This record gives sequence, C-alpha cells and structure tokens, in this order.
Amino acid sequence: MHEPDELMEGMLGKEPIRPVVVRLTSLIEELGPDVATESRRTHVAFSRGQPFALLEPSTATRLDVGLVLPGAAETDRLRPAGSFGSARTTHRVSLAHEDEIDAELIGWLRDAYEAAAT
Repeated sequence: MHEPDELMEGMLGKEPIRPVVVRLTSLIEELGPDVATESRRTHVAFSRGQPFALLEPSTATRLDVGLVLPGAAETDRLRPAGSFGSARTTHRVSLAHEDEIDAELIGWLRDAYEAAAT
C-alpha cells in the first residue's frame, strides 16, 4: 500500500480536493492485493495487468476519475471520457467533495477493477 501523501505531493500541493484523492486512493488499493499504483506529475493511475482507473485534478476544486468500463451505459454522472485519460479510458466521473464517494462510484471502480483481469 502506498502513502497517499507520497503519491500526490507534486500533483496536489494543498488543493481542496486532497481529501477526495486520499480516500479514493485508499478505496481503490483495497479492491485487491494486485492493484498497482503509479503516480505521475498530473495524475495517479491504477492497474491490474491492465489500467482500470485514474485520478486527475481538473481544477483546484474538481477531481476527475477515469474508468475503463467498455459497454457501460452513460448516466448523468458516468459520462463518456472523450479525450480525458488514456485511449483505454471509456468513462469519467467528476467529484468536488468527499461525500460524493458513494456506493455507486465504488461499484464502478470495482467493475473496472474486475474487468482489468480478463
């Protein structure tokens, strides 16, 4: 398990979305023992043989979560990734507050994690 502060220091500084990233990083790493975490200057990527999620601040107050969910239906919250993330990223969810991390988002993260193993 990685220290979230270690992964995000260069990316976030003291931005207001830091608590969102800390919590999401922890939740994603708890999906399974094979989650690999890679911190870049602009984002944190998660893989399991294949990439399945990434966290990237879009503004100082908004975090975008990129997901690899081929075939998942678009909703008001789960939107097409467009040019966000890597070519594999199919969807994204925008978050501004820690309380937006709910069962629905955790379910999408779990689905992306499970699909990455196939």
